[in-house]
Amino acid sequence: DALKVMGVNPIQALVVPRVLAATVVALFLSSLVILVGIAGGFMFSVFVQHVTPGAFAAGMTILTGPVEVIVALCKAALFGLAASLIACYKGLHVGGGPTGVGSAVNETVVFAFMALFLINILATAFGVKVAP
Repeated sequence: DALKVMGVNPIQALVVPRVLAATVVALFLSSLVILVGIAGGFMFSVFVQHVTPGAFAAGMTILTGPVEVIVALCKAALFGLAASLIACYKGLHVGGGPTGVGSAVNETVVFAFMALFLINILATAFGVKVAP
């Protein structure tokens, strides 16, 4: 309410930057995890299982295409968007002092987990339909 008294819209000042940042960070973090996973798989396959680099690349292109990469990145962006929107909503509507803050944090974790689970199911089903 203090921001409203000063004539500042709390949604524009607090929510929008956090939601955008969480979405972008989730997207970049997912990209980094994907790259590290591919590099780790390459190292393990080539140096431990003695697979040729060409065979590893051929296997990757058989199992993974552009559609899978796009779906994975879209899921990451949706995860960041959903989790940040839930957290901002719960944070703006908290009441009851320190006990209310603790309850809001617990509710945020539970609701975010449920939302991410549902988004994962729907996005995976969509990805399977798009890329047979």
